Amino acid sequence: MSSISMIESKIRRLQSDINSNEKKRMNAAKDEANSFKKINTANSAISRSKNSTTINSKLKEIERENNKIQKAKQTQATCLEKILKVQAQLNKANSDLIKEQQKVQSKVLQEHQNKIEAFKTSQNIIAESINSEPAENKEYDVFISHSANDKDYVNKLAEKLKKSGVKIWYDSESIGWGASIRTSIDKGLKNSKFGIVIISTSFIEKYWTQYEVDGLLNKEQSSGGRIVFLPIWHNITADEVANYSPSISGKLALNTSYDTIDYIVEKILELLK
Repeated sequence: MSSISMIESKIRRLQSDINSNEKKRMNAAKDEANSFKKINTANSAISRSKNSTTINSKLKEIERENNKIQKAKQTQATCLEKILKVQAQLNKANSDLIKEQQKVQSKVLQEHQNKIEAFKTSQNIIAESINSEPAENKEYDVFISHSANDKDYVNKLAEKLKKSGVKIWYDSESIGWGASIRTSIDKGLKNSKFGIVIISTSFIEKYWTQYEVDGLLNKEQSSGGRIVFLPIWHNITADEVANYSPSISGKLALNTSYDTIDYIVEKILELLK
């Protein structure tokens, strides 16, 4: 059991003790009030009666109720003392809980910061890799990033783009036999105006697709605000995309479920004007 769970359990127990004693104190206060009521009734009876037996009976009743009042007062005092003692323990436990929660939050924030630093480092490595290539003129209009499992759809999209006069970087055509995959991808990323990213359930599981996504996001970040990353959702839900990358899920995307290839090509041509 974690420190936080132990403290939370202690807080629940202390709060339960306070509630229990408060209930006893309130019951004792009710008993005291009832005894006072009975004493008043007995005194009224005595004032009206001349029968010694009745008077003696009522006097004994008054004595009994006075004893109950003293007992009720003692119970209330004892319960209040316990409540104050437990309340002090509860205050300390709440303070300890806040300290432990702050420690956990600090640890989480540090881990998050470490991940950010690691991501920045990977981005710099990718940027250095892309920028280390010899300067060349732009050769492609769009870079197509996709999973090999989605070739059936992507082949149709690539063919339609080419027929429309769009110059594409497409691994099936742009990576030669025996060529370095990484080097070829880096050149394609560097020399393309836009990156079409076909995001599917298969896409988010692949290594090279992640490499391409990092390169395109870095290119967009260093482009001075110009849009480079063009996402297309393919047989994937919004929740799956958000789980893969909240930042990417926040980008306006086309969707193959209702956007036709002709419409996608039309949108690309508009961007290239």
